[in-house]
Amino acid sequence: MLNIRVELDDLTAGHGVGWVDGIVDPVPMSSVEQLLCHGDITTTVFGTHGEVLQHGKTKRLFTTAQKAAMAARDGGCVWPGCDRGPSWCESHHVDDWKHQTYAPGRTDIDNGALLCHFHHTHVHSSEWKLAMQNGVPVLIPPKSIDWEQTPRPCSQIRSRRRGPLPTAPLPPWVRQPRPYTT
Repeated sequence: MLNIRVELDDLTAGHGVGWVDGIVDPVPMSSVEQLLCHGDITTTVFGTHGEVLQHGKTKRLFTTAQKAAMAARDGGCVWPGCDRGPSWCESHHVDDWKHQTYAPGRTDIDNGALLCHFHHTHVHSSEWKLAMQNGVPVLIPPKSIDWEQTPRPCSQIRSRRRGPLPTAPLPPWVRQPRPYTT
């Protein structure tokens, strides 16, 4: 296995350097990109503070930094109506980790969502599925509920994101939060 280390900003921008095990000096990004195109190389991408953001297929579990990023994005369990906060949640691979192709199954935040234990078990034992749209998870109902399997927004995410909320009313199956009273 060949280990290549690059920072996410450098990899995204296409410039900078990477480090290859066994080579003392850093290598240019063009060489890193070429190496990534050949063979069975598993990519591990680091953030600007050295935290691991993407593990490719070598690691199954999400890192603390990835969980923190999902907690900031998701705000807790993404299942509509569930009020479990991030500390009660488990990290779920939206595309199954055991999938045979590279793109699905990655252990990175673009393929992860927070679910409480109950809803995590429910997703794995039912026909409900999660998918990613525009970087956030959405629920796909089983055909027995919605024949067209129209993606449904995860209410937890909508209620915790900054910025204006959509003007369309929430579907009737989403439980509205009750106002806090003392």
